[in-house]
Amino acid sequence: MSEYLATELGKLGVDDEAIVEYCVGLLEDTSMDDEEKHEAIVGYLEATESEQDFTQVVNKALELVAGDKAQRDLDALEQAQQALRGALEKEREELLRDAQDAKPVAAGRQLTAEERRQRERVLKAYDVGAPEIVEGANGESEIVYREHTGDEQVLERNTNAQIVADKER
Repeated sequence: MSEYLATELGKLGVDDEAIVEYCVGLLEDTSMDDEEKHEAIVGYLEATESEQDFTQVVNKALELVAGDKAQRDLDALEQAQQALRGALEKEREELLRDAQDAKPVAAGRQLTAEERRQRERVLKAYDVGAPEIVEGANGESEIVYREHTGDEQVLERNTNAQIVADKER
């Protein structure tokens, strides 16, 4: 871009390298919008070389700067997309490797009759008032709460408070 500006300004009689660098600096400045850049550069060039019209050269330079910026933005977007694709592919490979390394879950083994009875006793002991869903005669489901009879020992009574009180006496 600076080569274009140096060439075009040279055709118009501006051969000073410092002027070209100053104009390139203004063109690349991100704090000003294009209209401000245009006015600043044309005003500066007309002040230094009053007999020339620099509007077309500055307009073309602004277009080149905009094209360069658009190309840089596209390149940055493409790099970001490639990085994302790479990360996704890496994650996919990792998931596939983890899936292959995972051991299959063993199916539950069959309980013996004694183990089933023992399991039932434990479940009954801790199943205090647990609801059961029972299908009634008319086909509707009902929730039934099982009550324990007095002869079943469900849980031991907590006597910790009584023990502490006895020891404090």
